[in-house]
Amino acid sequence: MSLAKTTFAVGPVHVTLEPMLPAFERRIDEQLRIFRTSWDESPYEVQLNVQPIAAPAADARGTYLTCSRMNVDATARGLYATTLCGASAQLSERWEGGESWSIGFPAEQIDTPAIDQLEDLIGLALVSGWRAAGWTPVHGAAVTRDGKCLLLCAMSGGGKSTLTAALVRDGWQTLGDDKLLLRLGADGEPEVAALLHSFNLHPKTREWFPEVGDLELQPRYSAWTPKRKVYADDVWPGRTAQRARPTHIVRVRRDPLPVPIAIAPLGYDEMFRTLIGQIAIPNERTVAIAVMRTVAQVLLSGLRGLDVVIGEDCYRDPVTLKALTAAL
Repeated sequence: MSLAKTTFAVGPVHVTLEPMLPAFERRIDEQLRIFRTSWDESPYEVQLNVQPIAAPAADARGTYLTCSRMNVDATARGLYATTLCGASAQLSERWEGGESWSIGFPAEQIDTPAIDQLEDLIGLALVSGWRAAGWTPVHGAAVTRDGKCLLLCAMSGGGKSTLTAALVRDGWQTLGDDKLLLRLGADGEPEVAALLHSFNLHPKTREWFPEVGDLELQPRYSAWTPKRKVYADDVWPGRTAQRARPTHIVRVRRDPLPVPIAIAPLGYDEMFRTLIGQIAIPNERTVAIAVMRTVAQVLLSGLRGLDVVIGEDCYRDPVTLKALTAAL
């Protein structure tokens, strides 16, 4: 068992790991060390105590949140979650400026593929910490240039990562293509912040952007996809940004069109649905209302909306990004 505490900076949250089995520590280290952005403000503290358990935990019902491999309940003690393999997480304590989680993982599952489910529980603790620090986590991408900041929204596999890489290649700066934080600042203006400056790219991307190298040589960032994680500064140095004021909501979709790209304006209702669709909203009324209020206020600050439909193999056509830039 590791004898030392370890701390990771994850945006506005500092995660401290209590001493634990090396197998757990290695897995969590892989998950948290990808966050390479630094923040100046005082951090919110999240303490994690991960230990093996002799038997699977009692199942959560999903009254707070239901995910593909995890159910979460809101209990009198705090959030309680279980995964398919019987691992569990309990928000055991909360204080001004921090919280503590107790995580149990079945001992017989440690050396099996089920260890992946530990990441789900760590992710839940991160989201709880980000929200407690005043931020709304968004599963989306963002780029900025010349006072504009585009929030790129799409379903998984919808093309936001490739579009982000294409825009960065064209001179934009990225705030990330997968995980962002959003809030209203003290001045009432919306603010989006980066958590990690990376792209999750399919190996086919090299056909359009040869500078990314042979992605097949890189490890998969998830067992569920062939995509590889590529860091922006490793390919296009200096093309990253930490924070920006969002100016556009861009809904990105793929379609086998005869033209490389089609662009149309997006109304307020569609902008609202698009941005809400990128946020995991729990069933707890107070949290859900707070999220929807934040999204509504962000959009009412004057954001514009664009619907961008990208054709197959559009990045072979040099006019694609020019059309998008002109629409702004």
